[in-house]
Amino acid sequence: MQRNKHSKKGDSPTTRVNYEDHSLKFLDWVDSIGLEKTFFGRVVQLMEEKFFIRRAALIFLYCVLLSYTIFYQFDIPYNFNVGDVAKFDVSSPIGFEMTDEVTTEEKRLKSEFAVPMVYDYDTNVFERVSQGLIHSFRTLRAYYRETNWPKSSAEHRAKVKEFFQYKKEFEKELGVQVSDFMFEWLIDNKFNPRIESVLIRNLENWYEKKIAEAPDRFIPANQTNIVARVVHKNNLGREFSVSRSEVLDLQGPENFNLDDKKDLERFSESDRANILYFARSLLVPNMTLNKQEIATRRQAAREAVIPVSITIKKNQTIIAQGSVVQPFQMAVIKQIENIRADKRKDIMSLSMALLLSVSILVFFSYLKRFSLNRVKVEFKDLVVMMLIAFGMILFTKLYLFITDAAFVSKLGHLLPATFWLFAAPVAAGPMLVGLLVTSGEVVWLFTAFISVCLGVMVDYNYAFMIVSLVGGIAAARGVFNCKTRNDIYFAGVRTGIVNALMIAFILTMTKYDQEGGVKEILFAIPGGFIGGIFSALFAMMFIPLLESIFNYTTDVKLLELSNLNHPLLKEMIVKAPGTYHHSMMVGSMVEAAAEEIGANPLLGKVMCYYHDIGKMEHSNYFIENQKPGHNPHDHISPFMSKTLLIAHVKDGVEMGISYKLGKPIIDGVIQHHGTTLISYFFNKALDLKKGDDPEISDQDFRYPGPKPQFRESALCMLADSIEAAARSLDEPTPARLQNIVRNIIQRKFSDGQLDECNLTLKDISKVEAAFIRILLGIYHQRIDYPRSAGGGLGEVSKGT
Repeated sequence: MQRNKHSKKGDSPTTRVNYEDHSLKFLDWVDSIGLEKTFFGRVVQLMEEKFFIRRAALIFLYCVLLSYTIFYQFDIPYNFNVGDVAKFDVSSPIGFEMTDEVTTEEKRLKSEFAVPMVYDYDTNVFERVSQGLIHSFRTLRAYYRETNWPKSSAEHRAKVKEFFQYKKEFEKELGVQVSDFMFEWLIDNKFNPRIESVLIRNLENWYEKKIAEAPDRFIPANQTNIVARVVHKNNLGREFSVSRSEVLDLQGPENFNLDDKKDLERFSESDRANILYFARSLLVPNMTLNKQEIATRRQAAREAVIPVSITIKKNQTIIAQGSVVQPFQMAVIKQIENIRADKRKDIMSLSMALLLSVSILVFFSYLKRFSLNRVKVEFKDLVVMMLIAFGMILFTKLYLFITDAAFVSKLGHLLPATFWLFAAPVAAGPMLVGLLVTSGEVVWLFTAFISVCLGVMVDYNYAFMIVSLVGGIAAARGVFNCKTRNDIYFAGVRTGIVNALMIAFILTMTKYDQEGGVKEILFAIPGGFIGGIFSALFAMMFIPLLESIFNYTTDVKLLELSNLNHPLLKEMIVKAPGTYHHSMMVGSMVEAAAEEIGANPLLGKVMCYYHDIGKMEHSNYFIENQKPGHNPHDHISPFMSKTLLIAHVKDGVEMGISYKLGKPIIDGVIQHHGTTLISYFFNKALDLKKGDDPEISDQDFRYPGPKPQFRESALCMLADSIEAAARSLDEPTPARLQNIVRNIIQRKFSDGQLDECNLTLKDISKVEAAFIRILLGIYHQRIDYPRSAGGGLGEVSKGT
């Protein structure tokens, strides 16, 4: 920013005269580099557009964190030393075999690493590569001869671009991808047979050597020889030893240069460079590391070493309370700690992260394909679902650890471990997401995702995974469109019943014929029911926190906003009583219409309560708040009147933000007029226009919009206009009310105000019927009371 040029000389010397945002310099510097114009930049941009690599990377990092949490094991530090007296029983949390690490493991490692690396040697690689090269060049030369090449340079370039249609066929026969630059160079050289012959001769020389992919990375430094196994059918299975120095690295350009000097003299320097580059791109290893064979041989070498092992069972007492700790017992404890530490770093966590990442990407692909972009997951929703999933995994792991340490170990003979397992409030996650995210497809997929995580976390317990899936869906269904907070509790009861039924069915199939299976089933069923109740309590406890942090407007928050004692509504009834009454009427109309078309009636009603809160700033400029015979618009220009009317939208948004009404309510305030024309003042301006005045556009007298983006805001727009028009009728007869409803809906539809919401013609028909029904109930005819009772004429009593 720069200061005004007309600043006075007497300004303080400390005032910033010139200020420049340094972040803009950085952006200019990045733009000057032009990374997005490079080949790498274009590739990255294309990958981002096609596969959303940044989002995929974020999801993968999250899944890594989640998978390590799933496999993490809570350890109780023993803090024992040899000779100490144990203050409590120490049991093994896992079952394992303990080996003598000093002797057995050293022998195993020595035997394992003595196994040489095994490579598969394919002697037929050159034949396949050369055949592909010959066929591809021959095919393209035929296409080249069939093409009518113009003499004009510009037309020739255009023809070259057209010739690129054969590139895929060329690459398919060749067996490798070819860059556009290289393909264009080959076109310019007409796929010269000399180039083909030079390539074949050099490839033949190169393939006489042993070529492998990054051998230094796989062959240990202490191995001077490797084993090569011939995979060609003539000598299948024959093995021979190869010196490590004979194996060339495929990625080492210094290993592969052009040798045919005589033929190369006919080509220019740039052509020779292109030939070398193209030849290297055709190289594939003729020696491939056989990891499976190496692993098999190493495993065989390890198994050949006879270990000295001690079997420790799960929950086996290692140290009894009051006994003196012996060296052997300390060795067992150290072994347990080592096993648990190694397990946390196992490749299982990485595999689980990849599994979860692929699952999430597949879920998003499913939503995009089958919902036809109707369901859009915002970044905030994604963050909240990630947070809830991580919180539920962490909480469930803590819950199982505490119950296992405090109850299962002490009361295991009375209450089996399955009781405490199924009593975990795992359905709270789908409940919270169901309250925050309105899309049923997203909630369903979230429930499936977290069920997989929970099933893997409890030692691949598929019964627990299925119960979590079905119970979670029931929980999310139970909190859909909840009218009161008690609905969450009743959703927990229904979830508990579903859990109990699923547990009864699954455990009967898997545990009934096992010893103690009947007892386990009988205790697991009430555990599942309690888990549903706990899930509801957990959800009720955390939903206000999530609403506050992420500014969600859930049905629970809408219930709070529907309270007529809200400060904004109390202020409205004082400052703008006519607007208050109008808002209540509109809310009743929208609620009835929303129920007819399957929209959210609670959201529609609450949105209507607050849609005109901006009128409180200048309430006397709106007709419903004016006294008879006093209209301040008579004393100002229609342009000023238009400005005052439009300002109530902006003022309403500011009030909604300050009172934290939530995004859906504020969106309703913004959209409830769309881009409607303020026709009264537009016509008034036209009437006052003089001959030499500039033309008046109807765009100057339209609300700024946007048009309604969802069904509830569209209903608010229609009901707002219809109720205001019905209020202005002197004699609101049924026929006149019906005409008003039909005409206003038709006018809004014709004006394009309903183009951007997903109201169908069938929905509009239902909305029209609902509005007519509500208006007839509000403006029904009443009898005239006698004059003595404060009524009208009273001579003739009219029917209701």
